Amino acid sequence: MTSHASRLKEALAGGQAKDKGPVVADGVLTVTPDSPEAGWGPSVLDTVSADSSFLEDDGGKQPNQLFGKFTWKIDNFSEISNHGTKRELRSSQFNVGECKWYILVYPQGCDVCNHLSLFLCVADYDKLLPGWSHFAQFTIAVVNKDPKKSKYSDTLHRFCKKEHDWGWKKFMELSKVLDGFTVADTLVIKAQVQVILDRPNRPFRCLDSQYRRELVRVYLTNVESICRRFCEEKRQRLSWLRDESGCFRSWWLGLHPERQKQLSREKGEAILKGIVKQFFNEKEVTSTLVMDALFCGCRQLEKLGEIRWSLSVAREHIHYLSAQF
Repeated sequence: MTSHASRLKEALAGGQAKDKGPVVADGVLTVTPDSPEAGWGPSVLDTVSADSSFLEDDGGKQPNQLFGKFTWKIDNFSEISNHGTKRELRSSQFNVGECKWYILVYPQGCDVCNHLSLFLCVADYDKLLPGWSHFAQFTIAVVNKDPKKSKYSDTLHRFCKKEHDWGWKKFMELSKVLDGFTVADTLVIKAQVQVILDRPNRPFRCLDSQYRRELVRVYLTNVESICRRFCEEKRQRLSWLRDESGCFRSWWLGLHPERQKQLSREKGEAILKGIVKQFFNEKEVTSTLVMDALFCGCRQLEKLGEIRWSLSVAREHIHYLSAQF
């Protein structure tokens, strides 16, 4: 995974560029329709309410409003790749998360030989204001005539004015592209782009529900491993605390009551911030799946607390009414 900023250096080295007018898109780009998925009913993560007193800001856009799927078809691809008629091909622009994007492909490779290079790029990046950034997770696939053999790659990146493109220089070998990946000399590329409104101080939603289900199929084992490793580390620390309970008790009882109260009342904001720091890594594609699960878990705990509070109030009313009669 890399940026293709080296193209800029090549352009500068070649002298002053001529004004070629607006860039003409190659091929045909269309929105990919949602496909029904048999056997996949709505999960807890899909049905949990986003309304929360502390997890999300009211009025914020939901992941399904920040997600897009697109299909790009490039005709006469063998001629382009074999004869080098075009060094690079770019799709039409598309909108996701209030930002314009396009896909860039190098049929002969970008700074490499005999490979297909693929990048997701921010359109009109030179017009972006300083400090602009969009954090996104995306999947790009080169479709094979046998869907099971299609080539997929996923990544996360924080796009900004300096790093306005991201992808793979060696997405796949060119010889493999021409073997089963073109039908009637047409190459089909699919892209799924999810803009993420991340928050450093509290769990947050990340993924569109259908996109999440597709990622779960690939990364479920990785997510389970992350959770298992975390639980094992905490279990070892609790085991140590149990073995040293005598020392801990002596230390605790030696504290002033006010200090005990301070230590036992950790602010919720600090705990939530620690959760995000522990589990969200901008370079790990599994982080979004973990964060979605944590958001759901926190929301369920909050809901449970609301239910218990309501039951407590109801009991008080019942006792009051009973005392009246």
